[in-house]
Amino acid sequence: MELGQHFLVDRRVIRRICDYADLYADDTVLEVGCGRGNLTEELLKRAGKVYGIEIDRNLVSVLRERFQKEIRDGKFELIQGDALKVDFFQFKKFVSNIPYKISSPLTFKLLKSDFEVAVIMYQKEFAERLIANAMGKNYGRLSVIAKSYCRAEILEYVPKTRFRPMPDVDSAIVKIIPKPKFEIRNREVFEDLVTFVFSRKRKMLNKSILEWAELRKLKVNLKENLMKKRPEEVEPEVYAMLADSVDLI
Repeated sequence: MELGQHFLVDRRVIRRICDYADLYADDTVLEVGCGRGNLTEELLKRAGKVYGIEIDRNLVSVLRERFQKEIRDGKFELIQGDALKVDFFQFKKFVSNIPYKISSPLTFKLLKSDFEVAVIMYQKEFAERLIANAMGKNYGRLSVIAKSYCRAEILEYVPKTRFRPMPDVDSAIVKIIPKPKFEIRNREVFEDLVTFVFSRKRKMLNKSILEWAELRKLKVNLKENLMKKRPEEVEPEVYAMLADSVDLI
């Protein structure tokens, strides 16, 4: 198994992923973690241009051999490298069965990019945390920050038997559509606040926020109705409001 990757081998699932992305001949697509090219092949049939990023040198050789014509014709451009370090090309749609170990950093990198839609295969647990709403058991840092950038929904669950080698967990196909970002004065403060309070989920929110503010040497205006709430009970918009209310001491 190359660098811990699990390859999607079910052609029907591959076709559905591309259906969900609603690909057209004038679309430019970015795929991260091309693997042996099973999804890449279907993307090349439907889209006008595909950029692929693959870190594994052996798999890059396989892909260059398999898609010689498409590379020669300029329809497929393949880069060997770490997707977390490589600058993304200008693309319209992101369609990938990504390496699960980089799900979180890759998703945050994607959300800061300019794109129309993304259809991504994630580990089931990660997908459920990504789309979770306040009061749900999976709601956390990932959910809050993601909702400040996009709308995300699980389109279908994919059993582990559809991959080779077979992983230990099931997967889920998620569709991500960017939305107008919250009006956040300082996104760095917002994300730091969210990360801090969810690292202390058992504490009441007011205690965590006051602790965070003291450590960061900030003054924050706490609303009375937040005093008895826990982090998972608060909507993303409220965290944005709190982040915008802080001042330097």
